[in-house]
Amino acid sequence: MKKIFQNICIGLLAALINPSFAVDLKVFSGGPFEAAFHELAKDFEASTGNRLVIEYGTSPQRQQKLTENVSGDLMLTATNLMSRPENQAKLVDGTMALLGKGGVGIMVRKGNSVPIMNNPDSFRNVVMQADRLIYNKASTGLYIDQLFKKIGLAEKLESKTERFVNGDDAIQRVIRGSGNEIGFGAIAEIKLNESKGVVLVSSLPDEYQNYTNYSGAVMKTSKHPKETQQLITYLQSDKAKALFKRTGID
Repeated sequence: MKKIFQNICIGLLAALINPSFAVDLKVFSGGPFEAAFHELAKDFEASTGNRLVIEYGTSPQRQQKLTENVSGDLMLTATNLMSRPENQAKLVDGTMALLGKGGVGIMVRKGNSVPIMNNPDSFRNVVMQADRLIYNKASTGLYIDQLFKKIGLAEKLESKTERFVNGDDAIQRVIRGSGNEIGFGAIAEIKLNESKGVVLVSSLPDEYQNYTNYSGAVMKTSKHPKETQQLITYLQSDKAKALFKRTGID
């Protein structure tokens, strides 16, 4: 009897640590979280055995995933997008959690002179003197367009403005640019690319700053809701928050 009991215990232990019991979690994430996930994914996978399959994209691309009701586990994107009634219907009730907020940053290519843009007057002067203004067509770019209109510079700046589909394309354009060019993007995305030839000058002046809140929720199409909720809990931990802050998410 004792031997039988020992064999049962060994079998249960083997089942618990058997990789075949691990699952793949499909994560649809906003681009600003990419730098943090490079480290967090490894830690989460090591501690749970579950593997994260992450697809990054813009808010419009995350919206498309929700609209098409694609199969996935975690949706992590702008809170205001996820809060729309039609999108709430695609998410498991009670699982949405605020994970952080990200601001807009100013960038130049490495080696270019770094402008001082710490107040509204210096910001206006620098953008007026720039050869090119570069940003995306997603949420960050839409906000910059609105800001230029608000401060009365939209018409004056339009001829030297270049817009790209996503933040990564805008950053790559800044890196391979020339002359006195300035770019705008999510601070976290700029930080992610600093080793590739772009420099984060600063955030927008406080008077002009715009923060995007980001939340995560379990998708109703999830095949692994329990494990996905475990991931959300992990992303709310002090360790995750510290890494978010270091990579540009407050």
